[in-house]
Amino acid sequence: MKKNLAVIIVFILLVILVTFPLIVNINKDIPGFFSTDESFGTLWGIWRIKSLSMHKLFFSHVSVIAYPFGVDIYKPGFISYLWITLLYFLSILTTPILTFNLQVFLNFFFNAILTYLLVYYLTKKRSCGIFSGIIFAFCPYQFSRIWQHLGLTYNQLIPLSLFTAILLKEKKGKKYFFLFLISILLLFSFDFSIMYFGVTTLLTLFIFTIFYRWKEKISSKKFFLISDLKYFRNAFTAGVLAVIILSPQFLPIVLHRLNNSASSEASVFNLYRRPFEDLFSQSARPLSYFLPAVVHPIFGKFTEQFIGSSLYGVSLTEHTLYLGWVPLILAFVAFRKWRRERRLRAKSQEPRAREDFYISFFIFLAVVVWFFSQPPWWNIFSFKIYMPSFFMYKILPMYRAYCRFGIVLMLAVAVLAGFGLKFILLKLKAENLKLFVTILFCVLVLFEFWNYPPYKVIDVSKVPAVYYWLQRQPGDFVIAEYPLDADSPNEMYKFYQTKHEKKIINGTIPETEANRIAKTLTKLSEKSTASKLKEWGVKYAVVHRDGYLETGLIERIEELSKISKNPGLKFIKTFPAQECPRKDIICVAKTGPIDVYEVIAN
Repeated sequence: MKKNLAVIIVFILLVILVTFPLIVNINKDIPGFFSTDESFGTLWGIWRIKSLSMHKLFFSHVSVIAYPFGVDIYKPGFISYLWITLLYFLSILTTPILTFNLQVFLNFFFNAILTYLLVYYLTKKRSCGIFSGIIFAFCPYQFSRIWQHLGLTYNQLIPLSLFTAILLKEKKGKKYFFLFLISILLLFSFDFSIMYFGVTTLLTLFIFTIFYRWKEKISSKKFFLISDLKYFRNAFTAGVLAVIILSPQFLPIVLHRLNNSASSEASVFNLYRRPFEDLFSQSARPLSYFLPAVVHPIFGKFTEQFIGSSLYGVSLTEHTLYLGWVPLILAFVAFRKWRRERRLRAKSQEPRAREDFYISFFIFLAVVVWFFSQPPWWNIFSFKIYMPSFFMYKILPMYRAYCRFGIVLMLAVAVLAGFGLKFILLKLKAENLKLFVTILFCVLVLFEFWNYPPYKVIDVSKVPAVYYWLQRQPGDFVIAEYPLDADSPNEMYKFYQTKHEKKIINGTIPETEANRIAKTLTKLSEKSTASKLKEWGVKYAVVHRDGYLETGLIERIEELSKISKNPGLKFIKTFPAQECPRKDIICVAKTGPIDVYEVIAN
C-alpha cells in the first residue's frame, strides 16, 4: 500500500512539474499557446452549460450565439452523455477555467497511473511501470492535445480497456467481465477519436490472440482454442451490452448514415463526411515520429525547419508524434531479447513463456497502428500501395486525422520500453544501481519531452477592456463583432461572451441558413448591413482594427476606413491597445485598438 501511495505521489508531482506554472494560477491560466483558438471554444462550452442551466434554458439549442437563429450544439453528431454530465457537475461546482484545468491534471495523472498498472502487471516490476507511465503520459503528443483539443487528452481509456481485456483473458470470472464492461462504457463515453483508437487496439488484441500459436491450437492443444473462444464470447458480450446501454448517443450517427450521408457533400464542417484529401495532410510522416517537438527549448529549432515538408508534415500540433529516442532504444532492447529467446526456445523446443505473448502483441500493435497512421496510399514507381485509412474512410468518412493513431503507437513503445528496462535491470545485482539506472532513464525521457521555457500557459482571467464596458451597459441587447466570422466561427468572440454575457450574431456554423445570411453582412460599411443589424436587435458593433489591418489586403483596409462613414452607425468610443500584465505569459487581454459603434439605422 505504501509503495502504491508513493507511486501516486510521484505522478502527482510530475504532473505539477511538467505543466508548471499552471498550478500557481490554476483559476486564471489554461495550458496552451496561440497556434489555435479551440481551447477558448471549450471554455465557452463549459460556461454555456452553467450559464444556460442557471437561466433554465435548454443548453443543446443555444440562442445566445448566431443570433437570432441560434445553434443546435448536439444535433450534428456523436453525443457523449457521460462527458456532458461530468462537465455539467464540474461547471456548476467550479469556474470554467478550473473545470478545464481539472480535466488536464486528472487526464495526465490517469494516463500515467493506468499505464503504470498495465506494465506493472505485465512485467511484475514496479519501476518498469513507473517508467512506462512517464513515457505515455508526458509524451509531446499529450501536450499538443491539451493545447488544442481537450477531448483528445482522455487517452487513459486506451490502456484501461487494454488492461481489463488482458485481465479478462487471464483471470476469468464475473468480476473481470464487469471490469471490462465498465472500461468499454468509459471508452465509448468520451471523444470519438479515443473510442476509435481503443476499439482498434482491442480488435488487434483479439486478432493476435486468434493467430498466436494457431498451429498448436488446431493440431494438439485444442483446449487453448476453446479458451480463446470463451474469451471472445465474454468480450463480445460486454461490447454488445455497452453499445445497447449507450445506444442513444450513437443514434444520430446511425440515422444520418442510413439516410443521407452518402449523398452529402464532403466538407470541413460536415461532421459526417470530411474531405478525402484531408487524409493526406493529416497523416503521419517519417520524421514526425523521430524529431523532437518544435516546442523543445533546445532541439525544437532543428525540427522547426522541417515543418511544412513532406517528411514531417504541415501541422505543428497534429504532426507532433515524437516517440523519444530513449523509449525507442529500450523498446529495441526488448525486441532483441524477445527474438533471441524465441530462437533458443525453438531449438530446445521449450514452451513459450507468458512474456513472449505480450511482447509479440505489442510489437504487432506497433506495426498495425503505424500503418493506420499512414496516408491512404503510397506511390512507389507509379504503383499505389493502399493503407488502412483508404478503406476505413469508406466506413467512417467522418474521421480524417489518422496521424493521431500515433498515441497508440506511443503506448506500444512505452510498454516495450518497460520490458526493455526490465531486461536491463535483471542484469544488475545491486539494488542501489537498479534505482539509479531507473531514475536516469526517467530523467532522460522527461528531458526529451520537455517543452518550456517559454511557459506554455495563457492568462485567460482578463479580457480587453471593451468587454467590461459592454457588460456594464444596461438592457438585453445584441452585439456584432467585426470582422464578421462568416467563414468559420471565431472562438475568441465566443470566449469574450463569457465576460460580457450579451447575445452575439457571431459563431454561425458554415453551410447553415444563419451562416448564409451572415455572409451578406460582412461589409459593415454598407448601410443595408446596419439596417439588418438593427432589425436583429444589435445595439453595438465592436470593430477590431487589427482584424482588418493584419491581413494586409487593400480591400480590407479600405473597408475599415469606410465603416466610420456609414450613416447607420454612431461612433461611441475607441478602446486603446492593451498588453499582457505578465511579461513571461501570453494572455487574451492583449489586443489592438477596438472601436465601438452604436447601430442607429432604421
